[in-house]
Amino acid sequence: MTIRHHIGDDTLMAYANGTLAENLSVVVATHLAICPKCRRSLTMMEDMAGLLLMEAEPLELARTERELAEVIPSRAEQESLLVASGAANSRSYVDTGVPVPLANRMPSSLDDIPWRTLVPGVSHFPLTWKQAEGEKGALRLLKIAPGKTLPEHSHSGQEVTLILRGSYIDELGRFQAGDFADLDDTTNHQPVADTAEDCICLIATDAPLKFSRFFSRLLQPVFGI
Repeated sequence: MTIRHHIGDDTLMAYANGTLAENLSVVVATHLAICPKCRRSLTMMEDMAGLLLMEAEPLELARTERELAEVIPSRAEQESLLVASGAANSRSYVDTGVPVPLANRMPSSLDDIPWRTLVPGVSHFPLTWKQAEGEKGALRLLKIAPGKTLPEHSHSGQEVTLILRGSYIDELGRFQAGDFADLDDTTNHQPVADTAEDCICLIATDAPLKFSRFFSRLLQPVFGI
């Protein structure tokens, strides 16, 4: 697997310090499971943060550690939360066809997902996650049939996407299995599945999408996207 698109530095740093929303963290963790480059980048960020703490004055360091402990879970706590909020029993890559961070939330293998049609050629399957009060994000699997196009849209906040199978092409380039798309509210795009197989993605957003066409906006409340 050749991965050309990776997690953005800001997103990876938020994941490292435990401030990234859980649904976005699921997508990041799933990509990290298959991407050595991003794992190395994560380790470097954690090492740099450790060095900065070591260089702080003792009193300042103690205060900083207390403050961080109050608001930021440890990596072990973060990972345990991700697992605990998934299925009761951890499931393997072999069982479901996806890495464990996502497999723990899958009702079945990727080949047996009970897809729900959004528009002709585009289906989705919502996944559960621990949603804080007032959060409007989403976590879902998305399937685009060969040659089909997602409705053109921009974003009210952040959207992260991991391609699990197939590929798509949009205004930002070509994304294939293993690639990570890290988008914000400045991005407007219209992905098109560009191979002979379905493009299946794991997508998380922290705010509703902004569709360009009236019909898509009309259906948005129905499908919760």
